[in-house]
This record gives sequence, structure tokens and C-alpha cells, in this order.
Amino acid sequence: MSLSRLIARIIMVPIGLFLAIMAASIFLGFALNSMAPSPGMYHDPAAENMFAIFSGFVLAFPLGHFAFYPAILGLIIAEIFSWRSIWIYLAYGLALSFFITHSPNEPVDAMAIAIDIRAMAAGLIGGFVYWLIAGRGAGIVRRSLDNKPKSL
Repeated sequence: MSLSRLIARIIMVPIGLFLAIMAASIFLGFALNSMAPSPGMYHDPAAENMFAIFSGFVLAFPLGHFAFYPAILGLIIAEIFSWRSIWIYLAYGLALSFFITHSPNEPVDAMAIAIDIRAMAAGLIGGFVYWLIAGRGAGIVRRSLDNKPKSL
């Protein structure tokens, strides 16, 4: 592996993770804002969109805080084994978002299920964004033609 490739991977992994967390948080902000509003509330679509974007940025900090170390662990494993399949990153984003937002003691009602489903969709968005930015070029180990991973 060349030094320039290693430096590029060291730069791309945090950038991809940051943008994946931001995309998932903004999506989650829009998804939570789209839940049934209280009756009698004034609805201004422009204000609701601005609120959803702002709440997405605000959600990025606690979600990024809880997701950082498990995500880095998974991304290091993906880099070592040169996993480039989109399905790996989608599944990891889905599982990571579920375990971050789901509490074992939370009541099982319609609202909790709706929030969990929206959070898992945000995890899929985050996994896709990471794959798009950094996951397609994963791999710090030089592969020969014999042990080159098969991409889907």
C-alpha cells in the first residue's frame, strides 16, 4: 500500500462518517417532524422545513456521540477486510441506529415503534452515505488477484 493511499483513507473515513451522521440526523429530523402534529396547530411548510433541518443538526451531536465508537470499530474492520459491498454498510447502519435509539425498557406502543422505524430508516441513509463517500474504496490491505473480494 502506498503512503498516499493510506493518507487518503485516513482522511476519507472520518469525513464519510461525519457526513453519514449528518445525513442520518437531518433525515431523522424530517422524519420525526412528519409525525402527526397536534390538532389546531398552525402549519407553515417553510418554517417546518427549517425546523426539521435545525433539529437534524441538533440531533447530530447526541447521535454522533453514541454512534462514534461502535461505528469506528465497524469501519476499521471493513477497512482491514476490504469490504466494499453496499449491503454491509446498510446493515451496519441499520443495526447501529436500532441499538442507539432503542431502549430495552421502553414501552411497546405505536409511538415507540414509529420512532424506531424512522431511526432505522435514518441508519440506512447513514450507511448509504458512508458507502457512497468512503465505503466503495475501502481497503488498506493490498489484495492480489487470487484473494480479491467479490463485489456485488
